[in-house]
Amino acid sequence: MRNDEVVRLFDLYANDLFRFALSYLGSKQDSEDVVQDVFLKLLSKSLLLIKDHEKAYLMKMTANACKNLLNSSARKTGVDLDLSSEELACTYDFNDDDIELFGALMKLDVTYRLPVHLFYFNDYSYKEIAKVLNLTESAVAMRIKRGREQLRELLEN
Repeated sequence: MRNDEVVRLFDLYANDLFRFALSYLGSKQDSEDVVQDVFLKLLSKSLLLIKDHEKAYLMKMTANACKNLLNSSARKTGVDLDLSSEELACTYDFNDDDIELFGALMKLDVTYRLPVHLFYFNDYSYKEIAKVLNLTESAVAMRIKRGREQLRELLEN
């Protein structure tokens, strides 16, 4: 891919990809690394992305990079530095009222957190989420439903 095309994609989607990776990994540094790797791969490949599907393709690349990182031996032996929900929330430009909700979202298991994040924060449809996460639409619907229920319980306590 040409440099100017990658720069355009970076300007358009880097923040969304970072936030998605952050919800996947829970680590700011790992999320930054994943997004950087995604765009470096774009530079090294000769791809032709369809305009209407650019973001979906980049989200899929990011999801795969996150899975690879979580499965890597370096990640398993590393030390996680827990960030407070306030520190993580600042990457989203949340106001004070939203920080509690975001903190609860980050406490969800990744199984439920990712679909909920994509649905509510990125406005993805069930079909689009299913493609990004390699799930069926019914599995996505169930995970979002269960994630909402767990969020409700966390926020009530």
